[in-house]
Amino acid sequence: MSVKAKHMSRTLAIEIATKAMTVINPANRGLRVLDLIEKHGFHRVAEPALDIVSDRERLVEWLRETFKTA
Repeated sequence: MSVKAKHMSRTLAIEIATKAMTVINPANRGLRVLDLIEKHGFHRVAEPALDIVSDRERLVEWLRETFKTA
């Protein structure tokens, strides 16, 4: 079964980033992001880099860019 690519709203990106930032260890935030992405029905992607998951705004931008539709 294939998962359709779908667009991520700014509100959802902020929600995911905010929840991910509650993970104390930045090395584990990327895993939390991936779990939250899948929970919301998005396809699995490569874990974001440590510098991205260390900054909430950069993470929001990464999520929006990764899950935008053409």
